[in-house]
Amino acid sequence: MRRKNLPVARPAFDELAHAEVFLQVVRAKSFTIAAKVLGKSTSTLSRMVAELERQLGAQLIARTTRRLHLTEAGALYATHAEGLLATQRAGRDAVAELMGGVPRGHLRVSMPVSVGERLLGPYVPELRRRHPELRLELDLSDRNIPLVQGGFDLAIRVGRLADSSLRAQLLTKVAVRLVASPTYLAEHRAPTHPDQLRDHDCITLGVVAGSQEWPFHRRGARPRHVVVDGIVHTTSPTLAGQLATSGLGIARCIEWVVREELRRGELVEVMPGWSCDHPSDGGIPVYVVYAQTASAAPPLKSRVFVELVREIIAREALELPRRR
Repeated sequence: MRRKNLPVARPAFDELAHAEVFLQVVRAKSFTIAAKVLGKSTSTLSRMVAELERQLGAQLIARTTRRLHLTEAGALYATHAEGLLATQRAGRDAVAELMGGVPRGHLRVSMPVSVGERLLGPYVPELRRRHPELRLELDLSDRNIPLVQGGFDLAIRVGRLADSSLRAQLLTKVAVRLVASPTYLAEHRAPTHPDQLRDHDCITLGVVAGSQEWPFHRRGARPRHVVVDGIVHTTSPTLAGQLATSGLGIARCIEWVVREELRRGELVEVMPGWSCDHPSDGGIPVYVVYAQTASAAPPLKSRVFVELVREIIAREALELPRRR
């Protein structure tokens, strides 16, 4: 009897695997670079993205000879894919931690650029020594990217938080210093009262450019609010400190951004008798925000990272130059 040729069964579609490939291509902005990262061939990645598009019924990536562009559908799916993969990682890591009792897996953390570069960066090797089975990905951005949609496990946030159902903890409050270089102060008479800042070159910082109102407080004196026009405006706290160090003018900087320059005497505090922070505030709040809701406990890998962050903040508080 002649046997009929049976149809070959197609392998089941693994959306998570295809989504991971898609996201790696998006991050690398190149099939070739993504292939090297994943250890696969470029043709394999191209086939997987094409299959994902076929399953979804929409084009995700527009390919040109030089660049890749996300379509509207691609940008929408990327956000949801990050959440899918984050959930998968959380499940695997939770089981691994339960079985082994040690933090392991992939930990993705979002934080402002100045926090990563000026505060936490030097301590990353220490985290690796303590927890060698933990893979760390630090995303430095001054934009508050949504945690779940961005696929992050936790985030460090500086400033007041928007209302959220996610779990958040106050880490510390950091002072703001008014600083300038000795060179600048040698060429310009150092101000002794906030009103005198109107006659000085000021470096402004923030999302919105233009005139800024700088508040000052001192015991026994009425609060002062001075409007300054920056000769240079930037959205980068680190750059503001660097410009002040170069002698360009006076800047308001979070303490840890300029700690090294203050230690070395490259910057000095201006008007130390006046505080940039309201006495009731005690400084700008710094929070850790977890991807879990307020009712859910964060996983061990997140807790050990936050534990190290708290240690770092305590060490830096001891080493920072004191107000005169």
